[in-house]
Amino acid sequence: MRPIKSAELKLLQKLTNGQFDIPQMVRELNDGGMGSISFDLENLQSRKKQIISAEYIDKDGILVDIELTCDNNDELFELDFWKVDFSPLISFPHFENLKLRTPKNEIT
Repeated sequence: MRPIKSAELKLLQKLTNGQFDIPQMVRELNDGGMGSISFDLENLQSRKKQIISAEYIDKDGILVDIELTCDNNDELFELDFWKVDFSPLISFPHFENLKLRTPKNEIT
């Protein structure tokens, strides 16, 4: 468990558009260095639904998919990063560099 990083907080504020409380503590997920975090500190909840997804190209040219989800209590669950070649994340994204997708997979 650790405090949320400034870059994570800024990204979440943009992705949630003020619709969710953003916890100040997070749990890093064992994802090979891709940067995924969980807000379920005690590992008691499960994923209910996707809030929004996005993608961007990391500095090495590899696509990174991002998914923000909520739990059964409609609270933030995970901010999941998946670099399609499974390598560690090189650069954390800025909101302006993301291609956003709604839960219905529409590009915005």
